[in-house]
Amino acid sequence: MDALVSSITGVLMILGLVALGFLLVKGGVFNDDDGRISNFLSGFITKVAMPAYLIVHIPEDFTPKTLLAMGSNLFFPVASMLLLLVLSFFIVRLINVDPKHRGLFQSLLFNSNTITVGLPVNMALFGTKSLPYILIYYMANTTIFWTIGVYMISIDGNHDKHFNWRETLSGIFNPPMIALVISLIFVFLNVKLPAFLITDLTELGDTNVPLALIFIGFAIAKTPRKDLLPNLETVTLSLSRFVLAPVTMALIMIPFDLPTLLKQVFIVQAAMPAMTNAAIMALHYNADYKFASITITQTTLLMLIVIPILMFIIS
Repeated sequence: MDALVSSITGVLMILGLVALGFLLVKGGVFNDDDGRISNFLSGFITKVAMPAYLIVHIPEDFTPKTLLAMGSNLFFPVASMLLLLVLSFFIVRLINVDPKHRGLFQSLLFNSNTITVGLPVNMALFGTKSLPYILIYYMANTTIFWTIGVYMISIDGNHDKHFNWRETLSGIFNPPMIALVISLIFVFLNVKLPAFLITDLTELGDTNVPLALIFIGFAIAKTPRKDLLPNLETVTLSLSRFVLAPVTMALIMIPFDLPTLLKQVFIVQAAMPAMTNAAIMALHYNADYKFASITITQTTLLMLIVIPILMFIIS
């Protein structure tokens, strides 16, 4: 009962902050027509708040022994995403996905937004104790997106730009991933930061969850109505993200004796919206970035309906 009440509280907090972001735009408090505020929030969250949060909390909460013990859990998100990749080949044929964005469709199907959306959602639902499992899924998801996922997107374009391994590595080692690596080094070398620096980083890191949820509200408020109209492809992607992906993850974990919190976090991470960076990479490779943007928006909006249902099922 306590777990259910805690889950409901977390869901209400998420919806409240998303609604705040929505109302700030729709109510005219902020004019974000030029995207400057959204760009600032996105940049601040991913380049400052998240890295600060990771650098402070991982050395505080983990030891070399506990980190090494969790490494084997990478198997589950990797196996889940690879299985979704295999299934995506059947799905694109089954519904006859437009060839101009077939690879993009598949990338959107097997990768989820595990950091900008997944981290604040899981933290709101499960608290700081969920952080190690969030990061395990994030490491797997980020690596697979910037290798297999980006390759799938690149084959849709006009091939003026070829798959670039340097670009792939820069994508994998983004600010949150770099912060994660630094924090792991701190743990294994027992590095202690000065108290004043820990205070500063803690204050910055604590802005991560509320700002990320407000940012989602901004994005929803700015979405044109025409972009919310579903079709067979976007409905299939939504069902894949919110039904097929978490079910696949759950089935893979059934034979194993795993902590309940790990199962909950992995299932929620699997059911997050489509990967935001997919639209950026689609534009870069001359693929159908508009399709990516519409899918990302629709799945982000539907997430607000899915989370309460999902928490009711897994609590």
